Amino acid sequence: MQSQENTTLPPSSYLSTPAGKSRFAERHSVTLKMVIIGILTLLLLIPLGMVEGLIRERRQTESGAVTEIASKWGAEQVLAGPCLAIPYIEERLTDKNREPVRKTLLLLPDILNVKGEAQVEKRKRGIYEASVYRADILLSGTFNTSELDKSGIFSERLLWNEARVVLGLSDLKGIDERVSMEIGGKKLDAESGIPVENLSVGVVPGKDGYVPERETPDLSPDISSGIFASGLNVKLDMVQDTASAGEPITFSIPLSLKGSQGWFVIPAGKTTTVEFASDWGTPAFGGSFLPETRAVTADGFSAKWKVLDLNRSFGQVVAADNAVSIGQMASSAFGVKFVRPVDQYRQNVRSVKYAVLLILLTFAAVFFIELWQKKPVNPFQYLLVGLALVLFYALLLSMSEVWGFNSAYLVAALMTAALVTIHVWRLLKSRKYALWMGGLLIFLYGFVFVLLQMESYALLTGSLGLFVILAAIMYYSKKVRLE
Repeated sequence: MQSQENTTLPPSSYLSTPAGKSRFAERHSVTLKMVIIGILTLLLLIPLGMVEGLIRERRQTESGAVTEIASKWGAEQVLAGPCLAIPYIEERLTDKNREPVRKTLLLLPDILNVKGEAQVEKRKRGIYEASVYRADILLSGTFNTSELDKSGIFSERLLWNEARVVLGLSDLKGIDERVSMEIGGKKLDAESGIPVENLSVGVVPGKDGYVPERETPDLSPDISSGIFASGLNVKLDMVQDTASAGEPITFSIPLSLKGSQGWFVIPAGKTTTVEFASDWGTPAFGGSFLPETRAVTADGFSAKWKVLDLNRSFGQVVAADNAVSIGQMASSAFGVKFVRPVDQYRQNVRSVKYAVLLILLTFAAVFFIELWQKKPVNPFQYLLVGLALVLFYALLLSMSEVWGFNSAYLVAALMTAALVTIHVWRLLKSRKYALWMGGLLIFLYGFVFVLLQMESYALLTGSLGLFVILAAIMYYSKKVRLE
C-alpha cells in the first residue's frame, strides 16, 4: 500500500513544463518575443505584396480606360513635318548593267513656325478619367529647294511632277474638319495617308510600345508606331517652275485637332519656332527640348520653343528609306503632357514603401508598453495590429480612386489609428497608453504624408526623421530590462 502511494504523482507534476525549459523561457522571454515580432513582420510582407499587386492592377485598369477613351476621341498627337517628298531616279549597277531605281528624298522646311492653342477637358469612363483636348494649330513656313543641291542628286533626275507635301500625324481620328494646305499661294485639299515609296516610318530603336512601371510620369512622346505611320498628303503640280527658279515655296496649314494626354512636334525646320498655350494648369514639358520661355498659372500655361538645325542630328534633306535619319527625327520630338495634379496610384506605391517602417515602429511601441505595464501581449494580438496597418493601404487605394489621395489618406489614417487605439485600450485596460498609441500612429502617418508630398527633399527629411525616432527608441530602451 505504501509503495502505491509513493509511485502516484500529483497532477501538476506531469502537466507542468520541465524546470530547465521553464527557466530558459523566463530568462529569455523578452528575446523570444522580439524574435516572434520579427517573424510576424516578415509574414506581413505577404499581404503587403498583395496590396502592391492590387495597386498595379488598378493602375493597368485605369490605363485601359484611358486608352479606350483615346481610341475613340484621339490619341496623343505628334506632328512631323510638313516635308516635301520628291521622287527621283537613281541608276544601280547590277551584272555590268545599269538599272534605274526609283527612290524618294524628303526636303524639310527652311522655316517652320507652329502656333497652337488647346482647350483641355476631362472625359470619364467609370471612376477613371482622361485629359483630352481640342487644339487649333497653324503650321507655316517655307521650303528652300536650293538645299537639294547638297544631296548630290542631279536636278534632271528629280520627278517634280510627282512631288507631294506630306505631314505625319499620329492619329487621324483627331482631325475635326477638312484640311486645306496653302502651297505656293494655291489652296489644295489634303488627302489621307502618306503614299511615299520605301518611306521609313521612324520608330526609335528600343521604343516598342512597352511602358515600364515608373514612379514618375513618362514625359516622352508615344512614337511606338512611328512618326510617318499615318498622316496627310497633297500632290503638287505647280512647283516645278518655282523649284527650278530657286524661289522659296511657302506653305500654310491650319489644323483643327483633337487628342489626349499630350501634344508634340518634330523640329523639321532649319529654324523651328513653336508657340503653344492652353487652359491646363499642370503641364509637364517633355521630349528632347524644353521651352525657352514659359508661364504657368492655375488658369493655364503658355510656352515658346526655338530649335535650330544645329541642335539636332539630321539634315535638311533626308532619304525616305534612311531609317537612321528618320529615327533621329522621331527621337527629337518635343512638346507638353497634360498630366494630372496628383497621380493617386504613384502616391499609393510610394506610401506602401513606408509600410514596413510603420509596422516596426508600431510593434516596438506595443512591445515597450507591454514591458512597462508588465502585461504580456499575445503574438496573435500583434498580428491583428499588423493586419490593421496593412488594411490601411487597401483603404487608401480604394478611397483615393473616388475622393483623391489627400482626402483618402486623412480618412484612412484616422480610421486605422482609431481601430488600433480601441484595440490597445481593450487589450491593456489602460486609457493612457491607448491614447499614447493613437497619438503615435497619427504622428507616424503625418510624417509619412509629409514625405509623400516632397520630391527632392524626401530622402533628406526621411533620414533625419528616422534618426530622431531611433534616438528616442534608444533613450527609452535603457529603462527596459532586456533579459
